[in-house]
Amino acid sequence: MSSRAGTLPVVASCVLFASATAVMVPVTLGLGWDEVVYVSQHEPHGPAAFMSAPRAHGVTVLVWPVASWLDSIVALRLFLVTTAAASLGLAFWVWNRLLPHSGVASVAAALYASLWIALFYANAAMPNHYTAMAAVAAVGSYLMAASDRAGPGVYLALAVSLAVAALMRPADAFWLGLPLLTASLAVRRFRRWPLAAAAVAGLAAGGVPWIVEAESRFGGIAERLRQASAVQGGTTPRFALWQVMSTLDGPILCRPCDSPLRWPAALWWVAVAVLVVIGLWAARRTGAAPAVWLALAVSASMAFPYLFLIGYSAPRFLLPSYALALVPAAYGLLVLLRAAPAHRRVLVFAAVVVALAGHVAIQVVILRHVVSEQQRGRSDWARIARTLHSHGVRPPCVVSGHEAIPVAYYAGCRAVEDQGNNRNATSEELQHTAATTSFAYLTRNGAPPGWARNWQRVPVQEVSHGLALYLPPR
Repeated sequence: MSSRAGTLPVVASCVLFASATAVMVPVTLGLGWDEVVYVSQHEPHGPAAFMSAPRAHGVTVLVWPVASWLDSIVALRLFLVTTAAASLGLAFWVWNRLLPHSGVASVAAALYASLWIALFYANAAMPNHYTAMAAVAAVGSYLMAASDRAGPGVYLALAVSLAVAALMRPADAFWLGLPLLTASLAVRRFRRWPLAAAAVAGLAAGGVPWIVEAESRFGGIAERLRQASAVQGGTTPRFALWQVMSTLDGPILCRPCDSPLRWPAALWWVAVAVLVVIGLWAARRTGAAPAVWLALAVSASMAFPYLFLIGYSAPRFLLPSYALALVPAAYGLLVLLRAAPAHRRVLVFAAVVVALAGHVAIQVVILRHVVSEQQRGRSDWARIARTLHSHGVRPPCVVSGHEAIPVAYYAGCRAVEDQGNNRNATSEELQHTAATTSFAYLTRNGAPPGWARNWQRVPVQEVSHGLALYLPPR
């Protein structure tokens, strides 16, 4: 297959991905909680939000070209749609020469682009899509580097891909690098010192900022890991498959995970499992088994912590695993279509088209619901910010309490917490701040702390039930 023939379908998948995102996810959608943390690190957006131990600065670097000088949600979203589509194309293009059937890369990219999770986060200032694309590119580059014809550029691509993954999400990069380095030690065809060296160099380069920050802010790597584990509720053995499945149709974060599982949202899991089995069977017959098995091994490795070590879930956590698993699934789908007997090929093709149409319809319904919920919640934050301004809480100001980080961002204030996962002050420091600065405390279905019990309660109109502001006496 020529380079041009393999590239054009991947480019088409990227264009469809960007177009679908632009239509389904408004570029005017306000920033979500995690986005606020990353984007607020740049000067035009007011005080920087607290970066807790599990977070890394990859997204902050990603949004720098726009967020560092322009305070525009629309410009940021359009920029991120472009980078998301470009990363999709680069990641899957690597696979063009790795599997015998032409079109695997473009089909895998299209299948990934059909997921509501991928579409929702395509224009988001979040790390998971880029970690997923880095993982796909890293595994593909690793396989190409293991061939006898690999040039220096392939090793560089492997190192850069792993560096991007480590910069975005160091913990995910660990589970990405583990099976690759294990294969370099245990599998004869991958036992090449330049291969292992490139992988180690990439992981180390991307992990340096996280390590430096661990030493400067958290008292060392071990202490940062301890704090990160505490923020995540402890990383102990558990079985979280049900929690993961319950988020397949939203919410975008469940903590605790008590939402019911709606089975139509999980049907694509079954379809992908069947296609992966077909892909494995076909790969054994065509000599592509090492590529397929490595993609699945890395997919399983990156899913492991979210299935067996943490007790909450978000659908974006498994984007890297989905992206990698869709490579053998796409291979299986093409084998299914091409291996069908001539007299049944039309019937098989029609069945596949109907199944894909049903899949896309389910994903669109879920995406519309998720977007609607997020628009409502983020509008609430903007409404609370306007209420704060109307009561004289204006920059420079401080917000504490329920959802303080996003509300503070929308109001142009600084968020200060003396408890919870985003604790960045002691109770004494918080009380001193409240006495000397324009201050507001937010509660939901509860009362403020004792030192604020005599404050004025200001209900917020047209937002979620039970939310109230408490302001100090004038």
